[in-house]
Amino acid sequence: MIKSKSGWEQLSNLHFIGYLYDDEGNKADLSDIFQRFSEGKSIPEIEAELQKANGCFAMVIEGKDYVLAAVDRIRSIPLFWDCEGNVADSSEALHHLDIDTLKSGDPMILAEFLMTGYVCRDETLDPNVKQIPAASYLLINKGEMPRLQRYYTYVQPEVSDSSTEELCQRLHVLHQQAINRLIHSLEGRPAVIPLSGGYDSRLIAYLLKQAQYPKIFCFTYDAKTSPEVRISQKVAKYLQIPWIFAEHSRDSWFQVYFSEERKQHYKHAVNAVSSAHIQDWHAVRDMQKKGLIPADSVFIPGHSADLLQGAHMPPLYMEQESFSDAEIIGQISKQHYSLWRDLSPLWHERFAQRIKETIDIPKEADARWTAMLCMDWNICERQAKFIVNSVRVYEYFGYQWCLPLWDAELMDFWAKVPLHLLVGRKLWHIYRQKYLPIPLPAFRDFNIPMRIRNKLLRIVFGEIMNIRYGRFAPYRNPIQYASEKVNSYLRDDLQYPDFIDPRRPLLRCQINAIQALRAIYEL
Repeated sequence: MIKSKSGWEQLSNLHFIGYLYDDEGNKADLSDIFQRFSEGKSIPEIEAELQKANGCFAMVIEGKDYVLAAVDRIRSIPLFWDCEGNVADSSEALHHLDIDTLKSGDPMILAEFLMTGYVCRDETLDPNVKQIPAASYLLINKGEMPRLQRYYTYVQPEVSDSSTEELCQRLHVLHQQAINRLIHSLEGRPAVIPLSGGYDSRLIAYLLKQAQYPKIFCFTYDAKTSPEVRISQKVAKYLQIPWIFAEHSRDSWFQVYFSEERKQHYKHAVNAVSSAHIQDWHAVRDMQKKGLIPADSVFIPGHSADLLQGAHMPPLYMEQESFSDAEIIGQISKQHYSLWRDLSPLWHERFAQRIKETIDIPKEADARWTAMLCMDWNICERQAKFIVNSVRVYEYFGYQWCLPLWDAELMDFWAKVPLHLLVGRKLWHIYRQKYLPIPLPAFRDFNIPMRIRNKLLRIVFGEIMNIRYGRFAPYRNPIQYASEKVNSYLRDDLQYPDFIDPRRPLLRCQINAIQALRAIYEL
């Protein structure tokens, strides 16, 4: 009934992978999980336990006359199923996706994948395979059609009436509790933090250091001259945490991107759903080859605290009291259906219909309800299927991972924060000034002369200064490099949506748009 790779545990009729915390904040063992979810439990009781579950996991329960398969709130470990009732942790285990299979499906699914970088709802690029969306479970009763049921939504009617100071105090307690849970689950293994120039990863590093966890490593990657790299190094030095720098260049990115290893990783990560998120791939590969981190390391990325804190909320929510369904759809479309520009009205209409089919949108909603609807969509679609999918990098190289800032208690906290404290990350900035005493600014942008230079170069050449684009084409000279076109990433045996211009230079495309094209190219 379940087709799975290594890493799964089984006790009686329960199959489980990942980690869960008990009420005391300890990592639950398999017998505890069995008692909570399987032993003599009815479907409503299992759903109630899923609503309370805190951790990153997937599970399959094989009852006498049913099968129940569930993923966590953010679909950190994906599950797939087919019309015969088989469940698997990879789409490939159920059906091989090739170009002919892709062409036999709905062209709208391919268009959505190319426009967003992932496939929404329960669909995949393979018409023979479905996925279980975030915060949902699949119930297969004997003699009945499989049914998907959502057990959690980020749209919460309750709003906290606590003062700003009380909210900050509560948030700090929740951060400490999340880190204590993380430490329990680490079981003494090295914690490796991808340290950017922002706030989220430094929060994890700071809290682990405050908790006196003895084995912490940080790593940063980019060009040696990057100001973000300099800030990250200073943060690590201030916290007295060992810091590893993985230097990248256009040439190094091109070499690793066209390696067999990277192509194999795509097969592991794309899963007929998402363009692979490979931001860390180059660095993790290099660190492993050079033996810079222990083999039993656990990676602790900082995403996506900024989202929960309100970083993606437009100021419009403070200026407008209510929003129509068309305006809500427009916000989601503008933010997420955006990898290609200059869409025709027909494509806008088609993607609007896809959004309508994905979530229930009222005819009109107040500003807070609108914000939470858009946040819920972001979490269940982009975060779950693209951003969180970045942990496939660590899995590919044989490492484990934890996501402490996606802690269920932290999600519940931010879901109840008043809107005026979310827009502009107002509450977060008040909190970090008091509780995150690292006297170093977060990276925002280059200095003014460099910004002017980069803007002029973008006008002439596109993203020629962004070394990450080096993965897509060899660099011999600026003219040649800037002349590489989209058509080199298109298959001759596939008809693409007309919003993709084959004559457009790669350096003038969004980076995730090119990677989505590459995922299709390599089928």
